[in-house]
Amino acid sequence: MAEQSAAERTEQPTPRRLSKAREKGQVPHSQELDSVATLIVFVIALFIFAPNLMRWLTMQMGQGLNCQTAVFADGQTFMNFFNSKIIDMILVICPILAILMAGGILANIAVSGLNYSPGALAFKWDAISPASGIQNLVSAKSFVHLFISIIKLLFVGIIVWTYLQDKLDVFATLRWVWTTEIVGAIAKIIMGLMIRICIALLVIGIADTIYQKYKYIEGLKMTRQEVKLEHKDMEGSPEVKSRIRRIQIQMAMKRMLQEVPKASVVLVNPTHVAVALRYETKTMESPVVVAKGADHLAEKIREIARAYGVPIIRRPELARALYSTVEPGNPIPENLYVAVAQVLALIYRLRHKKQLKS
Repeated sequence: MAEQSAAERTEQPTPRRLSKAREKGQVPHSQELDSVATLIVFVIALFIFAPNLMRWLTMQMGQGLNCQTAVFADGQTFMNFFNSKIIDMILVICPILAILMAGGILANIAVSGLNYSPGALAFKWDAISPASGIQNLVSAKSFVHLFISIIKLLFVGIIVWTYLQDKLDVFATLRWVWTTEIVGAIAKIIMGLMIRICIALLVIGIADTIYQKYKYIEGLKMTRQEVKLEHKDMEGSPEVKSRIRRIQIQMAMKRMLQEVPKASVVLVNPTHVAVALRYETKTMESPVVVAKGADHLAEKIREIARAYGVPIIRRPELARALYSTVEPGNPIPENLYVAVAQVLALIYRLRHKKQLKS
């Protein structure tokens, strides 16, 4: 039954389904990338802070070894000395911990995006249920994590082995150098090893991120019936209906205004109403209203007409009659034939006179 249900889920999740999943805290998450990002940040922080940290540790060790016996004279004096050193250590370590936390948070945001979900913070009994815990242990997800852990272990083992094999000659020469040089050489080897491990784990983390996003989308896929029901539900929403209606009106107005340059004449009222008419004697039986509007839209029609040289005629009563009775794309009624014919005849006479003068 589960296999059949999975086979039926062939449709990509809709934006609404993805949004609901995010509201519940369901986002793609790669623990591998989080871990490697934290490790990379740790290596960078170690590289930056290591010299100062070593100097601080050396200084603290020197102070501890050379401290006066008065420090141990009584318990209170010793505790004050001890507490001051603990505070110093906290002040040194806190910036490194803050950087590590920032690295993990940024890696999580890079994969899942910035998402606040109160639903994810709600208490769930399944989280503490022994049955759910056992089920999670034997789930496909746990086996994937086990497989990734084995791959990581093999990767790291191979890298450590090959890298240290190349450094055997360096280790062989360390017994002939000073202690400070030994520390520097070992630190350099450790840093090189850490960089190689970070690169290998980063490759695994990126691969796991791609896999987690794939599984996330697969888990949210929908059946065709679910897609149809969601569309039907959204179409029934008053907000969606209003938005669709608004878009339809905007598209209709855009198409209507595109017809104004083709008009034969624009009748105005003179400022509140504008009606654009088109008439072709050879192809049209009667004039057709191609655009109409009031107030701001009327001004827009007049503006386009002036830009394209379409005649604008003031006929208040005729403009109001056409505006109130005829929709764009429809021919004028028979009772207005004579009035419109007079306007068109005037346009033709003016055009003829203009041609004679030129």
